[in-house]
Order: sequence, then structure tokens, then C-alpha cells
Amino acid sequence: MRVTPETRERTRQNLLEAGATLFAEGGFAAATTREMARRAGVAAGTVFNYFPSKEALAAAVLTRTLGAAWAERERERRAGESAEESLFALVATELRHLGPHRPWVAEVFEAGLSPLRRGADEGTAGLRAAHLERATAELKSAGLEPPGEVALHLYATLYLGVLSFWSRDASPNQAATLALLDRSIRLFCRAHRESGPTEDQP
Repeated sequence: MRVTPETRERTRQNLLEAGATLFAEGGFAAATTREMARRAGVAAGTVFNYFPSKEALAAAVLTRTLGAAWAERERERRAGESAEESLFALVATELRHLGPHRPWVAEVFEAGLSPLRRGADEGTAGLRAAHLERATAELKSAGLEPPGEVALHLYATLYLGVLSFWSRDASPNQAATLALLDRSIRLFCRAHRESGPTEDQP
């Protein structure tokens, strides 16, 4: 029986919804692809026709979520924003959209976005690359030189730290996270301005 593109896309979306629900219920590590398939109404092996791994499925859930955040950020962009304001708005918008996934998102980000991780899953590696591309665009829109490898490494480390803190932040409206985000971005922008465009040259 031929599977139409519409059926494939519907199955893919059903798997994403089942995965997101399972991750929220018991955490990323406890979720199984077999249970995702059952909830999506497909055979167990079908998951891997759409996603090469559980990590890739989780990354797809987060990519879809962040895509909505990035679209909102573009709609609400204001002329004349500083680099600090631009980066803060980008990450704060992401965190707001990621809110429904807060119980499990840190497990995925810490596994796939950590600078210490080697051979990260293609999905989480793509997620990291996509965010860094957006952050670089924010800096360029504010008139700063694109960051080099060293600056991007510093930024990615600070970003991961903010995400990890946010996932456990019990302060009202995650106010402590926003304070940490503000300080982290100011630290990064100051370091980037001081290092200049030749920072990565030997």
C-alpha cells in the first residue's frame, strides 16, 4: 500500500506529539520509542522510519518549538536594539516557548549541546547549530562582528548554563533565570567586544 506524503506527515506529527507527552510524563530517559509508537498508533519499528533515534525525535520536538519562538522574535523585533537587548529577547522568547517542555528539556540540551559532548546526535547537533546561527544573526543586526569559534564556545557554554538553571528555577515566573540570563549576556557581549574580530587567529 502506497503511503501518501500527507499520511507520512500526519504520522510524523503524531509521533512528535506522543514523544513530547511521554517526555513530559516521565522524563526523557524513561520514555521508550515502543510506547511512542503505541500512542501514535503505528508499529514499534515505524518510529525509526521517521527519526533515527529517540534523541532525534526529541530534537525535532524542540526544533518545532524553537521555530515558533524565532518567528515570534522576528515579528517583535524593534529597531535600534543593542546586542544585549537582541540576545536577551531571543533567549527569553525561546524559554517562554519551551515552558511546556521544561520538565525534560534540560536532559536533551545537556546531552546534545554540551561543549564536552563528542559525537552528538545529528538532531541535537543541528539544534545547537540552529540556535548559534540565530544568535549570530542577532549580533550582526545590532552591528557587532560575527563571533569567532572561541566566542561562540563561550556563548554556547553560557547558554547551556542558563537553560540548565531555568529547568530547575522555582522563583516566581523564573525571575532568577532572567537575572542570570541578563548577566550572562552582558558578560558575553563585553568579552566579544573586547576580543575583537581577530580573536581566533593563532
